[in-house]
Amino acid sequence: MNVSFRRVYGVSRLLPRIFARQIATTSIASEAATIARARSQTEQVHISDLTTSPKHQGKIHELLDPRYEDGGLLEFGTASWDRHDEKGLPRWGAWGIPIKLQTAKGASSVTTAPNFWLRDNCRCSRGYHASRGSHRDRWSERAGDGHVSKYAWDWLVKHKSHSLYGHHPKMPMMDRFYWGSKIVSRPPTVQYDEIMASDKGVGKWTEKIRRYGFCYVDGCPVSPEKTQELLERIAFIRVTHYGGFYDFTADLTMKDTAYTNLALPAHTDTTYFTDPAGLQMFHLLSHTDGEGGASLLVDGHKAARTLSKESKSAYDILCQTPISWHASGNEGITITPAKKMPVLNIGHGVNNTVTQVRWNNDDRGVVSLNGEHGVSAERWYDAARKWDAILKRKEMEYWAQLIPGRPLIFDNWRVLHGRSAFTGKRRICGGYSEYFSM
Repeated sequence: MNVSFRRVYGVSRLLPRIFARQIATTSIASEAATIARARSQTEQVHISDLTTSPKHQGKIHELLDPRYEDGGLLEFGTASWDRHDEKGLPRWGAWGIPIKLQTAKGASSVTTAPNFWLRDNCRCSRGYHASRGSHRDRWSERAGDGHVSKYAWDWLVKHKSHSLYGHHPKMPMMDRFYWGSKIVSRPPTVQYDEIMASDKGVGKWTEKIRRYGFCYVDGCPVSPEKTQELLERIAFIRVTHYGGFYDFTADLTMKDTAYTNLALPAHTDTTYFTDPAGLQMFHLLSHTDGEGGASLLVDGHKAARTLSKESKSAYDILCQTPISWHASGNEGITITPAKKMPVLNIGHGVNNTVTQVRWNNDDRGVVSLNGEHGVSAERWYDAARKWDAILKRKEMEYWAQLIPGRPLIFDNWRVLHGRSAFTGKRRICGGYSEYFSM
């Protein structure tokens, strides 16, 4: 249903006037009773329709706390502590408008929308370029111009969060498939010819990567050139200190355990970058005069969910405690992130959902004795021990042998990878691509 909401900027002091109504998302129009009104005799006002989406059915939204006086202007506060009353609720004032959100269960919270914030985020065609999602106005031209802005209630609620992580559009997380060792019976697969034939085939491929975190490609020609063309169907290849597209054997050309025949535990790559590589592809071109080298995959998102259920405190520590990471094995090369990073990142998550796992014990730096949020090194090690034990559970591990003609691509932000030791000579090609390319 639609209701009216007025918001006007005074030319001199940006004093707010408001036409406040209770906004009910039920189908009964009578529930949207007026709770307060304020009119200005000197300014024209613009009435806009506020449309609430079906997802908010059963909730009641109020623009103002009912206790505010009818038509009252707010006191002008000069400091942040002047902007709230003894109960911690926002005062009326020239600096902004208080907004109350009340759920059907009775819980409520009050936030404030400063005038300049409202003006800066006006969605009208004068100040906002809808097709690009960008601002048109200059900051210096906005204040005190008497402009009338319109806002959808759902938009205000969407941007109400005070989270340090900010707001990002909700990703369709519900259809993600969290897996363990049993995925061996039916791993996600797409045909090479289908991917190369059309963008629809690429979409089918990337959808499986998004849903499962990894995918095989059957029928790929056994050549590095064709493998590179395949990876570039998603996006450009990311260049690192290892180069771009790689084609290597276990000859220790680079000082990295990947260039050996040793067993590798489950880990994520490039933890030492501020923005770790998003996607990685492996294509086994040949394996002669030996055996072993089975590939290991672990669903890091499932492992994080398991840790959260079994030990919420350990989960919180790994989400909130940034630690150092580094790569310095090769001569003349030392790489560290721009800042310390936690093992589990919910920076772009929805409902505290982990979106990035950063875990490689070989690349981990020193854990501070007294870390962030009062977390001691002892507590961090205890949390890390629980996390590592979950990763090594048999039911979490998916083992499979790579074969020529069947490249594997996986989400390096979600899926940890490793391998068993091997003998003989293996030749593998592949490369990194960016996560945002998904």
